[in-house]
Amino acid sequence: MKLFKTLLAGSLVANLALIAAVVSQPSLVPPAVRDFFHLRDATAETAAQQRASRRAAAEARAATDRAAASRALLWSALASDDLPTLVAHLRAAGFSPGVIRAIVSSQIDRLSRGRMKELVGTLADTPFWKPEPLSSMNSPKFFEAYSQIFRDRGRMMRELLGDDLFAGTSADPSAAQRRQYGNLAKAKIDLLQRINEDYAEMMAQVTSATQGIMLPEDRAKLALLEREKQVDLAALLTPPELADYQMRSSRLTGSLRMPLAIMDATETEFLAIYRVMAPYADVLHPSSSVGYSNEQFQQRTDARQKIADQLKQVLGAARYADYTRASSTEFQQLYRLTQQENLPTETAVRTFDLRDAAAGESLRIYNDRSLDPEQKRAALQALAQNTSAQIVGTLGANAGNAYVKSARWLSYIEQGGAVTFSPDGSSTTYRSLPPRLEP
Repeated sequence: MKLFKTLLAGSLVANLALIAAVVSQPSLVPPAVRDFFHLRDATAETAAQQRASRRAAAEARAATDRAAASRALLWSALASDDLPTLVAHLRAAGFSPGVIRAIVSSQIDRLSRGRMKELVGTLADTPFWKPEPLSSMNSPKFFEAYSQIFRDRGRMMRELLGDDLFAGTSADPSAAQRRQYGNLAKAKIDLLQRINEDYAEMMAQVTSATQGIMLPEDRAKLALLEREKQVDLAALLTPPELADYQMRSSRLTGSLRMPLAIMDATETEFLAIYRVMAPYADVLHPSSSVGYSNEQFQQRTDARQKIADQLKQVLGAARYADYTRASSTEFQQLYRLTQQENLPTETAVRTFDLRDAAAGESLRIYNDRSLDPEQKRAALQALAQNTSAQIVGTLGANAGNAYVKSARWLSYIEQGGAVTFSPDGSSTTYRSLPPRLEP
């Protein structure tokens, strides 16, 4: 027994010495022993981390559930099918005007979708061999009900929100929005975009339903939509804001951008040109040119003459000539050609002058009573060939030949005709020699 106790005591001393060695100098411990203890430590640490992770996940889920329950409770206290009551609840709860506008807009959209579904029916219920429901926009009654949905939406937003209609939730306008909408608040820009999108959709539906044949009633629908759009814009913007927006977004301004860029116009010159042309905008750029009548053509001709007289005064003779040339679609083609070939704009100007000189000479030959028809025809052909050579020499072979092939006026002279261009470059007149008499 005494020997057993002695051995037991020795074993305990040896174990203590081993533990002390492991603690003081781990490098002395055999690799297998070190790996065993590290594995045990790592396993314990991993288990502890997993338990902590599970606790954190459980706490996060609980927090999410509490937040969802809180939101549900809050919404149940605020929600109302009566929209004025909903707005009152949201304001009393302290929500920002921007958030209120977003919530109310979403609710009105939901109501509008319900009305639209009732109006057009469900597409899935329409047999594949029948037209889609929206094709019934050929019906004036359907069209009026359809457009009324969008008008009601805008009216409800204005009546419900008042000044909060202009409250925004997003950042400042982008540079592109500033360029398009001017110095407006972001909230007004958002609403402008919504108005434009709504009316663009309705107008697209009308145009699509015509299937390429625009009837008087179709033009009446488009005109009605345009009037309604202007009413909505006037309700949203102050008179100065509306005038500035119309100037930036009108078809007239769009048509002026290319000529003004070519002539390198100043802002003062743009404003002068716009103010002269704005009273005639509907005549120059009607919403629909389908079925353009002789009366409308004469109105446009008269308007262009009045505009020309006024522009000569406000721009001066030299800049008016620059504007007239830059407005010509043919000069714009020349300008693009010279840009592609890295040629100066002056090259396009010289080529355009060759065109005017050739036209003047063709008319002189045509009216020359000392020449018979065959002599006139030969002189006109020679004029066309000489002008073609000058054009290629001015523009270079690549751009020159491309322009010669596309210049209808030049081919007409070559065939034995005379060409006259109107002073403002808006029209071209062709005169033909009598046909050759067969022997």
